[in-house]
Amino acid sequence: MSKKISICIPVLNEAANIELIYNEISKIINEYKAQYIFEFIFTDNNSSDDTFEKIKTLKKNNIHNTELKAFQFSKNIGKEKSLYYGFSKASGDAVIQIDADLEDPPYLIKDFIIKWEEGYKIVYGIRKKRKNDSFKFLRFLFYRILNIISSNNFPLDAGDFRLCDKEVIKEILKVNDEDPYLRGLISSIGFSHIGIEHDRNYRVKNKSKFNFFSYFNNAINAVVNHSIVPLRIASFLGFAVFFLCFVLTLFYFISYFISDSHEPGFTTQTILILAGISLNSLFLGILGEYVGRITRHIKKNDIFVIKDKII
Repeated sequence: MSKKISICIPVLNEAANIELIYNEISKIINEYKAQYIFEFIFTDNNSSDDTFEKIKTLKKNNIHNTELKAFQFSKNIGKEKSLYYGFSKASGDAVIQIDADLEDPPYLIKDFIIKWEEGYKIVYGIRKKRKNDSFKFLRFLFYRILNIISSNNFPLDAGDFRLCDKEVIKEILKVNDEDPYLRGLISSIGFSHIGIEHDRNYRVKNKSKFNFFSYFNNAINAVVNHSIVPLRIASFLGFAVFFLCFVLTLFYFISYFISDSHEPGFTTQTILILAGISLNSLFLGILGEYVGRITRHIKKNDIFVIKDKII
């Protein structure tokens, strides 16, 4: 019996790219149809354009004779949860995730399949070059810092374009995280993996839906999900501030008895008060991120429904 490969594509207002990505991937997988069965799974984050209608047209015409499923959510639940839902609907022996913007080259799917058949459970693309990347340095710096503060060994410069064996997907779905960071979650499981270098292309059509704040939110999600170092830093700095206050208190107490002149010390007090308030605010913010994640995970209140589907 032929093995099955599921291709998961999360979309948001990608009407101009739907047919392009579908045809480009189909050109690649048509070479393997004698060996494998393929299925497309689109997850639509409630697009405001006619993205879902374009997918329906693909299903209706079915020019490449390939299985196709699609699910449109009642609201934008984010790329990570959208992919997570797509994984839950995949029936393949392996799952390939790829964005619809064609920045990651579909031809790499061939190499992914080869490495998978060699026995690797996870095969991911390593972005050697990224064209027109405004956040290149920040991205480079962040993932190296994340590797340092996390107990997991994340592959550097790896993106979301990857193949995962069904065993990996099965373990991921057991986690049932309300705020998944899939790149970190997949890497943290410990299955055999390998990276393949490639150059990332320009987006073919439309603008990216990610801006600085989107990347910042993604970075916070990565750190909170895979490291408790910020909490350790908060504890250390809290102790350091306490020790500094103790030393200064002792200093002023001694100087009161050995010195004849006593300055009011308004500046010193003001600086210490502001420093204390700033540190408290920072620590409360860090604690709030972790407590918020725990609350959402327990309550499971990020409810959405399937607005439309194609099966």
